[in-house]
Amino acid sequence: MILATLLQRAAASSLSQTRNHDTDVAAPSSGSPELPELPSGGPFPQLYSEEQLYLPPSADRHAEGVPGIVGELLDAQSHEERRYLIQGMLNALGFDWLGYGTITFLRGRWWPLSFFTAYANPEWVQRYFSHRLYEMDLRQQGVPASSLPLVWDVEQLEAMPIPSAATTATEDAAGRRQRFVDDLLASGIRSGLMFRLASPTHVNQYTVISLQSSEPGRRWITDEVVGQALTLGLSLHEYLSRHSRMASETGGARIEISTTQQYILQHLLQGRSDKEIANRLDLSAHTVDYHMRQLRRRFAARNRVQLVNAVQQGDSDFGVLSEM
Repeated sequence: MILATLLQRAAASSLSQTRNHDTDVAAPSSGSPELPELPSGGPFPQLYSEEQLYLPPSADRHAEGVPGIVGELLDAQSHEERRYLIQGMLNALGFDWLGYGTITFLRGRWWPLSFFTAYANPEWVQRYFSHRLYEMDLRQQGVPASSLPLVWDVEQLEAMPIPSAATTATEDAAGRRQRFVDDLLASGIRSGLMFRLASPTHVNQYTVISLQSSEPGRRWITDEVVGQALTLGLSLHEYLSRHSRMASETGGARIEISTTQQYILQHLLQGRSDKEIANRLDLSAHTVDYHMRQLRRRFAARNRVQLVNAVQQGDSDFGVLSEM
């Protein structure tokens, strides 16, 4: 049988057992963890869950060519049913949790933009963002540029070289790496698989998909498991990026911006500084600064990173920059 059928049957079996209250599979936390506010100037990623998504009326649940797993997710009757479908597929492969988020490479660093909490380890999500562990996520350094997956375990991370950018004035790089490993262990995570997908519309933006397990070592993650994990991760990406939408807290109001501001945002999303933007658009530094302040106010952003986050999250859902 094809892989999708095997995964669907495994998930269906798990779901059936859950409905009969005879399963040991625990449903992931559905809500977004409550995180302490990050230090001033740091990224504020948008955390969201199944409850904040909806399927637009135009979504064709039975369109020709829709992958099998995607079809199962579209046919699910509730958020809870989708969670158990994914959890059953993860358990069938030997994984316990799945993380899905977007990041951007800006000014030489990886910044988190958004994170989908529905299938993730809630304790790890709390630690990852409140402790700013993304600043010392050696897995991001190890993921191949070709989008091939990185198979890892805790022992491998402990042996990986530390990039010089990870060193700070308050804590040495080795200490930060140890904190990263300690938080993994404290969250019950021992091994996993991670891969990135480049955004087709945004320069320097990527979708990151990470499957995690409590199983120590990485020998159990064979080529067959890798192939099945990629199919599951890509199917979830297809469902989240092409078929579902995030509900607007503002009732779907469209943020209107001027043509000049659209061009400024276009260059901002490509990681250019205010000075570079001014040179490319033949504007004064004062004019760019004025428009940047206007944009931050319109998007309720405190800094450049929050502004990038707000624009990229709003692009597909609220129609922002649709003419760029």
